[in-house]
Amino acid sequence: MKNYILCFCLILSVSGIAQNTDSVSEFAESLDRELPKRLAEKNVPGMAIAVMHKGKIIYKRGIGLANVSIRERVTPETGFNIGSISKLFTAWGVMKLVQQGKIVLDAPVENYLSRWKLPAGKFDSKKVTVASLLSHTGGISVHGYPGFPPEMELPSLEESLNGVNGPVRANEKVEIILEPQTKLKYSGGGYTILQLMIEEVSGMPFSTYMKREVFRPLKMRNTSFVLSKGILKKSSLPYDEKGEEIYLERFTAQAAAGLHTNLEDLLTFVKANFHGSEVLSRKVIDKMREPLPITKGFYGLGYLHYSFGGIDLHGHTGSNTGWESALLLDFKTSSGIIMLSNGSEGEDVLKGTLRQWVKWRSALKTEKTK
Repeated sequence: MKNYILCFCLILSVSGIAQNTDSVSEFAESLDRELPKRLAEKNVPGMAIAVMHKGKIIYKRGIGLANVSIRERVTPETGFNIGSISKLFTAWGVMKLVQQGKIVLDAPVENYLSRWKLPAGKFDSKKVTVASLLSHTGGISVHGYPGFPPEMELPSLEESLNGVNGPVRANEKVEIILEPQTKLKYSGGGYTILQLMIEEVSGMPFSTYMKREVFRPLKMRNTSFVLSKGILKKSSLPYDEKGEEIYLERFTAQAAAGLHTNLEDLLTFVKANFHGSEVLSRKVIDKMREPLPITKGFYGLGYLHYSFGGIDLHGHTGSNTGWESALLLDFKTSSGIIMLSNGSEGEDVLKGTLRQWVKWRSALKTEKTK
């Protein structure tokens, strides 16, 4: 995971929009024109994208290449690593345990840990609650994690928490570095603690728990924290800033950055967000996406909050080497956008596409008020 949140906090000007609002078909045609050009400009081989509007999928495409060397096209079934969007799914896994009465949100996370404890220091570890880790207000270190090449042996979860994370992040252990529950401090390390907590409470490996309790009930059949042969067979390949193929990273810190999925499964997840499911009720989801005051309106329990052009969006973005992604939902209108790309320069592609979508949405609102 790159050492920052993929930041869509940009000013989206809606001035100069044509008075005659584009129809859905015209909007789709504009995306068909613009997206290939954006991908080519940034050396990003391909992307998968879906746009929802008032509960309906109005645009769903695979664009460009999943594998450049064999000219394999991206489709809605093509797999992508989704970086920090993994945290959103981890939050669902935690909240499932909360619904079952196995975890209390406001309890110290150490109540559920035996294999590892937060290092002793000047801050009170009892203030590091489950909710504070979900909302990045626990004061925890390690913003993001590097991935490991396929030939390297992954450190154990406990080793990772103790700072064994390879040459890029060597000796950066997970610890309390700020007074807990005083401010937002984005921390992949906090989600690694949650990964361990899920294992201890459920008695299962994290990836197994997530498959059984979240992905399988939602019928997300091509989503996994484990890069199995089946997942790899359907996956696109990652590419660097020059558009050159690179290796697909592996992660011990799966909860923070390691999820692999495709567009079709994410559309299933979006439906579960809007309507609730056997995994989480809509009431619980609404609670999760509500930003905590301490985060200044930016983060809830696993959900990022963005406001663009008068539209409130909840979801998450993701950024790993060779991958850029976003899943942003407007719960008020059951609308949203999912974008998955397999290039390190995909951020600008996604930003440009987000601008285009928000301008179209804003034009619809302007036309309606006339």
